[in-house]
Amino acid sequence: YQAKEIFRHYHVPVLKGSIALTPQEARQCAENLGGSLWVVKAQIHAGGRGLGGGVKIARSLDDVETLATQILGMTLVTHQTGTEGKVVQKVYIEEGADIAKEYYLGIVLDRTQEMPIMMASTQGGMEIEEVARKTPEKIVKIAIDPLIGFQGFHGRHLAFGLGLDKVDMTSFIKFAQALYDVYRHHDANMIEINPLIQTTQGQFLALDAKMGVDDNALIRHPDIV
Repeated sequence: YQAKEIFRHYHVPVLKGSIALTPQEARQCAENLGGSLWVVKAQIHAGGRGLGGGVKIARSLDDVETLATQILGMTLVTHQTGTEGKVVQKVYIEEGADIAKEYYLGIVLDRTQEMPIMMASTQGGMEIEEVARKTPEKIVKIAIDPLIGFQGFHGRHLAFGLGLDKVDMTSFIKFAQALYDVYRHHDANMIEINPLIQTTQGQFLALDAKMGVDDNALIRHPDIV
């Protein structure tokens, strides 16, 4: 949810949601969001939460409260936490989404090329390490020279690799540009959206958000500290 707050500021589209510390707060968050479908998401600084049982769909306010009761206080073990796991102290209540397609989109620093690399894949929702190991051809990559920044041809290269049509390509490039702005302005060394979804209405949304920031640059980011 912290990364998504940053995304909103840079107009990277995300769903509405709010944080809760208790099951009762979770219910109130869902009620405030409205609708009839919500997702209860454990908040820890690690990936793989869904596979570990930390992301659940709720179809009623009672479900939201029950699932929040189950998730809050649990020790969530994922491939990134180690065997000791992490205790869940917060849940994020997010509105449901009408998902048509799932993609992966990320930016990492390539220290060999001394440039950020933007990566995209049609295999959204899967562990990108697993995709890279088994089907590396399904990951599209492009290096971005920080002296010129993100350009249209970067976005077109990725969009073509994902097989997007002209209409979807325009909105995808706008999304990728905004994400690169987040990366650059926050001295990030990693941003990952898995999955990046496209709704049935054609909108691209960051359903997930992870960020890593260069420790040496934190003096410039007291809000992140």
